Amino acid sequence: MHLSWLCSNANINEDIQQKEGHMRWGDGFFIVYDITDRGSFEEVAPLRTLLEEVKKPKNVPLVLVGNKSDLDHIRQVTTEEGERLAAEMACAFYECSACVDEGGVVAEAFHELCREVRRRKAVQGKARRRSSTTHVKQAINKMLTKISS
Repeated sequence: MHLSWLCSNANINEDIQQKEGHMRWGDGFFIVYDITDRGSFEEVAPLRTLLEEVKKPKNVPLVLVGNKSDLDHIRQVTTEEGERLAAEMACAFYECSACVDEGGVVAEAFHELCREVRRRKAVQGKARRRSSTTHVKQAINKMLTKISS
């Protein structure tokens, strides 16, 4: 399982090809914005759009993370705005501080994404097995038809 962090305000000079490279190999993604920087929050939607273009089908396991919750006194993005965006993106939402992870929120966000990746892989695996089984049945039926003819 490969998880990737996509920071909306980090690596400003990072070009699209580098971001796409990070996106191609990941099974699940954290999109992280800085609650003290409205611009980083506004970059989340375009970053998700790029992720959907790179990863097809578009149903990618994703967790939205508002970072720097220890700096609440200079907050520019409300918790409600983060929750609303996560609801629009149909993903889990966490606010945390990478520096002061009281209550293990960072670990919980990580475990949530792992569970979602595993759940989706299990669903995909069942779908694949069904189609493989159908394919084998069809091959056996063809062989039996040829033998009986």
